[in-house]
Amino acid sequence: MILRASLIALGALSLTACGLFGEDEERMPGDRIPVRPQVELSTGSGDVTPLPVASVNSAWTHEGGSASHLIPHPALQPTLSRAFAVSVGQGSTEGGRMTSGPVGNSTAIYTLDAEARVTATGPNGQRLWSRSLIADGQPAEEGFGGGVSLGQGTLFATTGFGEIYALDATTGAVQWQQRADAPFRAAPTVAGRRVIAVARNDVATAYDADSGQILWRLSGARGDAGVLAGSQAATNGALIVLPFSSGEMVAAFSRNGRRAWAAAITAGRRGLARSSIGDVTGDPVFGDVDVIAGNQSGSLVSLDARSGRRNWTHPDGAQDAAAIVGQAVFFVTDQAELLRLDRATGAVIWRTQLAERNADDDEIAARYLGPVVAGGRIFVANGHDGIEVFSPEDGSSITRLAVAGGVAGAPAVIDNTLYVLSNTGTLYAYR
Repeated sequence: MILRASLIALGALSLTACGLFGEDEERMPGDRIPVRPQVELSTGSGDVTPLPVASVNSAWTHEGGSASHLIPHPALQPTLSRAFAVSVGQGSTEGGRMTSGPVGNSTAIYTLDAEARVTATGPNGQRLWSRSLIADGQPAEEGFGGGVSLGQGTLFATTGFGEIYALDATTGAVQWQQRADAPFRAAPTVAGRRVIAVARNDVATAYDADSGQILWRLSGARGDAGVLAGSQAATNGALIVLPFSSGEMVAAFSRNGRRAWAAAITAGRRGLARSSIGDVTGDPVFGDVDVIAGNQSGSLVSLDARSGRRNWTHPDGAQDAAAIVGQAVFFVTDQAELLRLDRATGAVIWRTQLAERNADDDEIAARYLGPVVAGGRIFVANGHDGIEVFSPEDGSSITRLAVAGGVAGAPAVIDNTLYVLSNTGTLYAYR
């Protein structure tokens, strides 16, 4: 059964604390002098390691690019022009919003709108198919949440109705579906022949990718509150790192759900309302030897992938998943700064201040998605605006890409094309 009352309560607290629907902490009248908590930051040597050589990327199967959220440096042309802009469904409204970005491959780009409709779009902007996943007897606007992922030739989708689907990626035909006890927090993660998804009641469930049979369940520590768009689990195939609303991350064996290790992101900034929300907002990124993740209240951590032991902690939260490219870690902080860290030590290489408020309404905090690193540039999406492009060497601004209505989820890079889903339900392609 979908816990509508719980979702509304969770949403109300999340919107107030995190500004996800344009609300923010109460602002008193008068002049505003920025006063930020003073923190001690590690200092880098000043040497900037070059990024790995970019290469053409033919698939973007999960948000972040892959099931591990780690992807080699994808290629993009030095100058981008808009190739198309097509409608792919219902955009964000006061009643519900789009919470995930596009995924796809050379054949199709897949999106999920604010009313649980999945649409497949061809690389030239043509509609291939579209399927509604609205649960029987449920209002369409209550289906927001969840997301889509690709794996094993199948498109897997989770919805705010608490349902998970396996769809034929070519036709959209339903291969199987299952219902959970609560709405899903984020898109599912494909780990071999298993599909794992975390619901809002902090229960992770693994399904057989072919049949939908439930293989195992794992319950995490529940937080007092979480954000509407939860973090997606990350896997290297053998292990899967599951993020929960308490800030706990559990690494489990994908095969049977047995726990390998657990760690918590608990540090936060004092004096901020959002510091009471420990939810993992910077999706875990599973590297070859490390896992990097953050919360939105003042902490980004690097953990040993085998033991969960902490390698380093950085005292800035993450609005979204970090981008790890070679030995560089790029992320947008909870204080609206774009940072580059040294992956091995957590040392700050550079930081660039972004706009903290919505350009059209100073009462609304800016909301950032990504970053995505491609073609030797950093692409940072703004939930109220377009995309700003930065240099990875020094963080300087290069250019902007206009996106009407703001961006709904982190962009995807496939076959030298940048795909962006807007809050108006429009899919943009730049190449």
